[in-house]
Amino acid sequence: MRAQNLILFLQLSDGVDNETWRYHLKRGDVSYWIKHMIKDETLAEEIHDIETSSDLNDVASRSAVRHAIEKNYTSPARVLSA
Repeated sequence: MRAQNLILFLQLSDGVDNETWRYHLKRGDVSYWIKHMIKDETLAEEIHDIETSSDLNDVASRSAVRHAIEKNYTSPARVLSA
């Protein structure tokens, strides 16, 4: 499976098994993809720090990657008053 954008990446990362997640994370595939396909070097560096952290388990690393992406590319919905 291949993600074409960050939203699809987040959906795929939620569904992939832990072994596959760990494999790609430890190879640096996530930060590489973000740097070269999304063209966001700042986010790629942040993700690289997550990839190289030995303190994070699978759940924590998925959560950290999701948080990094969402804080840069999504914002909370606001209700507009009439």
